[in-house]
Amino acid sequence: MGAPAKHPLLLRVAEALLRRADASVGERNAVLKLDAKVLPELYGVAGPNEVGRIELLLEGLTASGWVRLRLNKPRAFQTFTDRNPALELFDFEALATWCGFVPKGEAWNRRFVEHLRDSDSFEVADKPALLDYLLRSPLTALNHLEFSDAERCLSNLRAMCASGRATYLREASALSFHGRSKVLDAREELLRLLGATDGQLTEGPIQLLCSVPVGGFEDVLFVENLITFERMCDGRGSAWASTALVFASGFKSGARRVRQPAGSRLYFREHVAGCDAFGDWLYGAGAQPVSFFGDLDYSGMQILANLRVAFPICTGWEPGYRALLAMLKTGCGHAPYQADKAGQVDPGSTGCRFADCELLPAMRSLNLFVDQEAWSM
Repeated sequence: MGAPAKHPLLLRVAEALLRRADASVGERNAVLKLDAKVLPELYGVAGPNEVGRIELLLEGLTASGWVRLRLNKPRAFQTFTDRNPALELFDFEALATWCGFVPKGEAWNRRFVEHLRDSDSFEVADKPALLDYLLRSPLTALNHLEFSDAERCLSNLRAMCASGRATYLREASALSFHGRSKVLDAREELLRLLGATDGQLTEGPIQLLCSVPVGGFEDVLFVENLITFERMCDGRGSAWASTALVFASGFKSGARRVRQPAGSRLYFREHVAGCDAFGDWLYGAGAQPVSFFGDLDYSGMQILANLRVAFPICTGWEPGYRALLAMLKTGCGHAPYQADKAGQVDPGSTGCRFADCELLPAMRSLNLFVDQEAWSM
């Protein structure tokens, strides 16, 4: 469907929706009620023909896929306005491009870059490259500040980089940006342009909770969810009697730094003789088989794919996944939208034959997921 006609009414409503989204915290999604303040043409003396014309305009806008018109279920004798119409935003960038809306933060950032360009007190080794970076990747965390204060934040970070002081990335962020610890996440290019050296500012170590069998371990199993990990530790079945179990929150176990002594920390649920051997395996070149067991959904498969970067031999753990797969095939799963998983992305391929040939095809064909905790040991 092509872009809708730029009718003044639609442009006004679109800009109101975009302003609400731009002012919201987090992702740029928003809902705008089409009340008398936003769309007075619908109310008061508007006749049926005028209301019908506005409905058609709104339907043309929703046909773009950028927004959705939300209406209460129809009842007898209700009018369009009785159904509490509202617009829900799906594609901020496309709608903003269509109506020429410039986000507040983007406008602020352009002016801030010009401020830095003209500032004699702010100098770095390659200032043009830094300014180009800030235009491409704005520091939106600063756009509520005066330009002089925002410049001071960057100057503090530049001084920290120049000092050579080694610290954690989020600590450096909090010290530089008014106590906000996440500003520098995924900002490696910015740090390099401000003079940081390799390894100077590092991510916090990944915490691994481990359970090693008393008699030593023959293989290693990463478990996605804490409840399942604890149940498997409390009642070791024959399928994992000699398995070292490892829990790390969410996607963290799949990070490359998990195999580096500075990149992860081991915490043992029980202290047994095999604990030292597990550390030697993790940070060395141990040959024990590795597997992963988590939710039977796309995010779980993505964790498996990530784990295979640090552990190329890692596979999906068949005893657990086959049980979940059987539940899926008998209709005992849930649709993605029923568990806030509609936004999960199909990883395409994990590199694990079992996952790619059986698990992923089943999820795609049935459009169902199963959480790991449903597994009955």
